[in-house]
Amino acid sequence: MAAPSDCGIKARFSFSIIGIVVGVSIFLTFGLHYKNWNTSLWGLLSGIAAALALFVHIQYTRKVWQTFPYRLKYWMLLGCFIQLAGVCGFVAYITLAVTLGQGLIVYGNGYYLTSIWCFMTWKWGFLLFYFSRSYKRLYGDIYTILPQDSKDNIHGYYSDS
Repeated sequence: MAAPSDCGIKARFSFSIIGIVVGVSIFLTFGLHYKNWNTSLWGLLSGIAAALALFVHIQYTRKVWQTFPYRLKYWMLLGCFIQLAGVCGFVAYITLAVTLGQGLIVYGNGYYLTSIWCFMTWKWGFLLFYFSRSYKRLYGDIYTILPQDSKDNIHGYYSDS
């Protein structure tokens, strides 16, 4: 697997920073002005997941994952849990909106808007999982302990000859 280019890393940084800013602004706008706390908290969770993705990218540029690539499996697991929360929230809020016959409302408990931010949380959880996995694969080839082929076996144990 090839390492990401400098332009690709800058794009990842930019999108993560935009995700953080939008998530925090959704929290403030929908919480304080519209009193839609469901949407505001899911927006904040989306911003936190974007911040975690940004942290993974920053650690990659600082070459921390080159030293400790095994830590990326915990970030992958965290991304899976964030995805699970986003999918469960998406299904729950769509179900609530349909069963209650709710339209698109902004003030109060608007379930359709909340489901959008559950999807955004799922998206950032997926990106956290995906980028953690790609960085783990990038460094996984370097840190293999067991020989992969019989010609790599330097001690001659378990050879066919």
